[in-house]
Amino acid sequence: MLSQSALKDKIKKWLEGEDFAVSERAEETSDFHLVISNLHGKGTFADIVKLKNKDFVILGSALQNPPEFLQLLSTMPERERSDFFSHIQRELLKFKVDHEFHPNKLMPERMIVRDVVYEEDITRTVFMKCLKRVKFASLFLLWSIGHKFSPDSIQSSTPHPSSTSGTRTPYG
Repeated sequence: MLSQSALKDKIKKWLEGEDFAVSERAEETSDFHLVISNLHGKGTFADIVKLKNKDFVILGSALQNPPEFLQLLSTMPERERSDFFSHIQRELLKFKVDHEFHPNKLMPERMIVRDVVYEEDITRTVFMKCLKRVKFASLFLLWSIGHKFSPDSIQSSTPHPSSTSGTRTPYG
């Protein structure tokens, strides 16, 4: 078993080898907490946390919904919101990550996706696969919300004006 410092250094080396910018955050509750950004150090991508007295590393991403989004969400009927977020939750299961919506599913101020890697299983391959699951689940959340609430989003079955046919395609 590696020391916590050696484990942290190994993970940092893997991440930097994949062109991520890695910074550290000191916390009393963790042996280490790494914050991953893109190559240019902009836009936090994920957090890597090894809690004290635990034998696993958490890979997580938290998306903070802006007040404008929450205001728009509050104008939707509750049933529509429930259906939308229930669909998202079912789709997130496909990524094989844990997820939470805070404070609740109908008005999530924060959406969290995470996975864990146990110390005895930690290899570069296993770690990077878990990180990809978290990354793609986060991108799915961003895409789903962007698609649902973009000004171009059409909520009816009316064909898009650029469609060359008056019939609906099998893809919606």
